[in-house]
Amino acid sequence: MRMKSAALFLTLVFCLAFFFTDLGISQQVVPEKQSETNQAKEEPEKIIPVPKNIKESTGIYVFVAWIWVAIFVLIYVVRQKIKEVDRLFQIKFFSIKKK
Repeated sequence: MRMKSAALFLTLVFCLAFFFTDLGISQQVVPEKQSETNQAKEEPEKIIPVPKNIKESTGIYVFVAWIWVAIFVLIYVVRQKIKEVDRLFQIKFFSIKKK
């Protein structure tokens, strides 16, 4: 009962903190309006997101492959943990009534 009330209290605090953190206390900087002539003169630089050479391109593929391998390893570990917990539950390892 005490754990449920503590969990409910913490959930309530986190929800309130999440929804009411931005109450407008901070000041926002309002940019000055620029004239149309200034906007026409400043052309944004085009940024093309491509690797510069073969080394960077290979690095991207290696990074993506490493991330997927890490995900699969973590899934494998979690599945093994679940199997172990199921095995302990079946043999009633944590049972209150001991034989």
